Amino acid sequence: MYNQGVIPLAARPLADRRARMVWALCSVAPAIFLLCLFALTLLSAPEHDDFCFAELYARHGFVHTVSHFYHSQSGRVLALWLTQVPPAISAATGVSLLSAYSATMAANAGLFLAATALAMVRAWPRTGALQLSFLTLAFASAVVGAAPSVRDLLYWLSSVTCYVPSALITILILGECIRALDGQTGFSWLLTLSMALSGFAAALGNEFTGPWLLLIVSVSLGARHLFGQPRQIVQHTLIAAAIAVAWIIVVSASGNSARMEQLPNSGHMIWSIFQALLDSLDGLGRFLREPAIVVWLAAVGLIALVEPDPAPQAPQKSKALALGTIAICLACCYFVYFAHRYATGMRLVERAQNPALILLLFGSTLGVKLFVGAYRPQLRERFAAGMFRGLLGPVGMPASLTLLTVASLCLSSTAFQLRAQWQGLYPYWRESAERHAVLTTSPEPVIVIPRHKWTPPLLMTADVTANADRLPNDCIARYYHKSAVYAADTSR
Repeated sequence: MYNQGVIPLAARPLADRRARMVWALCSVAPAIFLLCLFALTLLSAPEHDDFCFAELYARHGFVHTVSHFYHSQSGRVLALWLTQVPPAISAATGVSLLSAYSATMAANAGLFLAATALAMVRAWPRTGALQLSFLTLAFASAVVGAAPSVRDLLYWLSSVTCYVPSALITILILGECIRALDGQTGFSWLLTLSMALSGFAAALGNEFTGPWLLLIVSVSLGARHLFGQPRQIVQHTLIAAAIAVAWIIVVSASGNSARMEQLPNSGHMIWSIFQALLDSLDGLGRFLREPAIVVWLAAVGLIALVEPDPAPQAPQKSKALALGTIAICLACCYFVYFAHRYATGMRLVERAQNPALILLLFGSTLGVKLFVGAYRPQLRERFAAGMFRGLLGPVGMPASLTLLTVASLCLSSTAFQLRAQWQGLYPYWRESAERHAVLTTSPEPVIVIPRHKWTPPLLMTADVTANADRLPNDCIARYYHKSAVYAADTSR
């Protein structure tokens, strides 16, 4: 008989009002954290590449703009398409590009949270609504709190479209593969079609998501054979074929070779293999040092420990799935470090580290859940006999998670940035609005605009320069129908 403090949730469904209240309060801290950061999307403003997309869309529309960038710079068709959404909204509604851009970034933040909720619901089918609310908000806040670049995750459209949708689709497909293996179920034809179409879209986002997804699908097929489950070769082949076609479209773009020719350190295979190993180990170290990630994984283990017991199955299978899931995610993360080193000769940029973080955190979540599930009876007995038996009580566990979550989010990298830059966020947006008003209303063909006095890195990285023929000045001038745009020196 288990101690009362460690009775699983199925046997004590939170009928106690205090337990429900504490579980509800458990979600408040991550909800507030996310609300503050999501609200800042309303202060985001277009810069450099965004004006190039807006100008080309205004002149030629979606298809020509995608074709232009595909043949000159990049094969990331999904990103090329989505980055034109703000100018399309502006043209269709008559609102300013600044307002359309902010609205688009706010919608992206909402979709990010919605995809996270779907991933949690599918990964935790036997968990109650209050726990699912906490899991959704806590996972999203852990991603945002530990993100290598919050700006590229939430506030700069050109980066968001390249990486975030693809990463979210990847974790959803990974979750479905692990769910089917763990529950010994198959892919329905509706699910297969959804995974094929979403995988196709994700692989169009960037050069490395396609290989990620192909690895996940191929390992899923191999694991089914290993565990003696129906292999569903046709379903797996259909999903993999859709992903492969999209990936070929991306890597076949003539703009890719043109870009590599401009980077003299690219194309060194052996050097890239070893350097990527060092880069990825450094990234893994930062991942494991983030307070928000450590607390999140601890919360996953506790909730997995008290969730309702599934049908009995071999612990060895759960352990193999856990190890395999984490291994796949580590391999995918190494691949993106290697691919970037090989293609550019440089260390992986922070905006491309964001999807690696999302995948590794979700894979670690599944791994911890599966490991705890494999040892659940033994762990419950240890907690029942130990000094921490109250930690799994109906009130003790959510209360403990609340305190730990608050502390971890306050100590997260993003929280430190937010506190350091808070005063400059709204003034930066106000300067952006004033600049837009001048560019829109001035009849002069040549405009001199002041540089930003407030430059919070959360919302911006580059400003106009003194060179009217270089990015971003040239794209800004063309979008606002000016002959030239120059930066005026301003006192700091």
